[in-house]
Amino acid sequence: MKRLLVFISFCFTLFIIYFDLTTGTLPTPHSPASTVQPAIPASQQQPAPTAVFKEITMKPGDTLLSIVETQKYGNNKPIETIISDFQSLNEGIKPENMQIGKTYKIPVYK
Repeated sequence: MKRLLVFISFCFTLFIIYFDLTTGTLPTPHSPASTVQPAIPASQQQPAPTAVFKEITMKPGDTLLSIVETQKYGNNKPIETIISDFQSLNEGIKPENMQIGKTYKIPVYK
């Protein structure tokens, strides 16, 4: 029985080495070409397509996504659009730099 377990462990180890060498489990140094367009810096972005916004004071635990989802301001807009509109309304502030107690303009879509 011990010999069978050793043999199975040996085969499994060989398979892991083979898989790692052929397919690889580590990321490759070059990334494959993608169809995703690069992000445009906030300084070069166009102003928000809509001037409609609502001012929200941040509370503990709030994020841009949670505010948009709970208040239905996003109206199924892609998060990239919501983030870029938020940055253009708030002088380039990134959503991850929002602070508790401060008031921010959240875009509202119709």
